[in-house]
Amino acid sequence: MEKRKIRMIGLDLDGTVFNNAKVITEHTREVLTKAIRQGVVVLPATGRPECGLPEQFLAIPGVRYALTSNGARIIDLAERKVIYAQLLPWETAAKVIDEVSTWEHCAWEAYYDGEIFVDADAYRFLDHPDMLPALKSYMRRTRQPVKHLAEKIRREHISMEKMHMVFENTEYRDQKMQEIREKFPGLAFSHATTFNMEINSSDAGKGKGLVALGKILGISREEIMACGDAANDWDMLQMAGFPVVMGNADEETKKLAAFVTKSNEEDGVAYAVEQYVLR
Repeated sequence: MEKRKIRMIGLDLDGTVFNNAKVITEHTREVLTKAIRQGVVVLPATGRPECGLPEQFLAIPGVRYALTSNGARIIDLAERKVIYAQLLPWETAAKVIDEVSTWEHCAWEAYYDGEIFVDADAYRFLDHPDMLPALKSYMRRTRQPVKHLAEKIRREHISMEKMHMVFENTEYRDQKMQEIREKFPGLAFSHATTFNMEINSSDAGKGKGLVALGKILGISREEIMACGDAANDWDMLQMAGFPVVMGNADEETKKLAAFVTKSNEEDGVAYAVEQYVLR
């Protein structure tokens, strides 16, 4: 396969660089380390906030940047500062909270300041048949309970990185996603699993974030490779110069690929980087 001029690689985490046990294999770590030594900027491009960034990714030598909350916030890890942000205004978030608080079989979460907050009085951890044990563990350890969270958001005018919804039933999720899209056409809605919904400012997005970081670093869109597996990766795959889709992705996501690599259980990220990036 012909090598491409790639200077940045944005990697989704869950279902992409992580295997199903939420582990980055040693082989994938080695390949990404080689790419960084070659001068390539390698970063997580994830729906997770800063608190959910995995140490096993950040420990890869040379990882400096992290795109979080679906591109709502990009962090310079070396300088410990936010270098790009596209937040959901608090007034809009408050209206969305009013709407989703009436729904059954689901729970809402607020991502801001790099953390995940839930309402201590109303929140309950929801289970879904498709939730893997490692994901349940991650979710339980990253949520912070706050009393009267909706009131706090209004009172303190808190602009969010993302609102996140977890559902017990996929069919109910699909129904509610359609309804809320119609009520809030100016927002961005996506999902990464069969049981979640992600709500961002329409100015956010993994793709917009990667391109913005590229401009900061002097890297063109054509020199950006993006790897993903789900609907919340679509804008990143559409905007990157070289979109790579995992073998475990759904068929709609695969349609966006310049290259469909192996699955996340087969070091698919490493395989794509070896084929197209490493010299």
